[in-house]
Parts: sequence; C-alpha cells; structure tokens
Amino acid sequence: GGSSEKPDRYGMLGLLNVIRMVDENLTLVALGTDLTSLGLNLNASENLHETFVSPFVNNSASRTPEYNLPRCYYISPPALKTVFFQKFCDMTLFYIFYHFLTRPSDAPHLELRTSLVKYAYQELGTRGWHHQQEGNLWLKRAEGNQVMYFDHNTMDLRPFVPGQAGTGSTSP
Repeated sequence: GGSSEKPDRYGMLGLLNVIRMVDENLTLVALGTDLTSLGLNLNASENLHETFVSPFVNNSASRTPEYNLPRCYYISPPALKTVFFQKFCDMTLFYIFYHFLTRPSDAPHLELRTSLVKYAYQELGTRGWHHQQEGNLWLKRAEGNQVMYFDHNTMDLRPFVPGQAGTGSTSP
C-alpha cells in the first residue's frame, strides 16, 4: 500500500498538476496554446489560411506567393520548319501522319496538328511515297518493281497485294 508510492500521474491526482499548471510542458500538451499569441486573428472575416503562414514565422502571409519564373519560360519555341522533317526516318513520319490525323479536333492545337500532318505528307511524297485516299494507304515501289505499303495498324512495311483485305484494290 501506501504512502511511499508516487501519486498516479494519469489518475485524478495527476490531473491536479495539470490544473495547477505546475509543469509548463505538461500544460502545453494538455491544454494547448492560445492561438492569438501566435499571431492568428480568430475574429478575421477572411480565410485564416490566407493570413497565417506558420507559428514559426512572425509576418503574415501575402496573398500572392513570391516566385520568379526562370528565363527559359520567356523564350518562344522555334518555329516549326519543314527542314526538321527531313531528319526523321520514314516510320517517324508515318507516326506523325497517322497519329495527328486521327486525333480528336481540339481547337487550340488544330492548326499545329494540321501543319504536322501536312509536313509529314510532303516529306513522305518527297521520298517517293504515294498516298492512296482509298484505304488511307502509303505506297512505294521497292527494288524489283515490287510495291510496298505501310500498315499503320502494325507500324511496318508489307508487300502490296491488289485486292487483299487491308491493302486497297488498285496499284499506284
């Protein structure tokens, strides 16, 4: 029993130390801190998060954060030139043509998509490819007078067989 044991810190007798505010740390944990002493105006009509930065900062928050955009954000991108397309391989040009031709038409990028398709079309034509409207195929004569076509479903070149499903019905 007895009187030599420490009083229960978590029972009713321990609560007396909190009420009497004997230990500053215990009082802070149990009762918290007066937020107005940290600079928080609880009577303000605007949102508190707009005026209170942190209990560790003395000044109030500004409404717009301070930041500086890097200089590279002010540089205009280079103009799209057809000479860029001369550096692309045929497969890349086919990808550009079919990818941007079939994209949904969102107004902000319509002009760019149209230009990309046009430039890919022109460069493929320069390289000897012929576009067949029927079937939306690209055809080209290979060695040995064989005609090849680009299959946009599998992204590879295949021999053109007139009348075969998927390759159209006429030769170039």
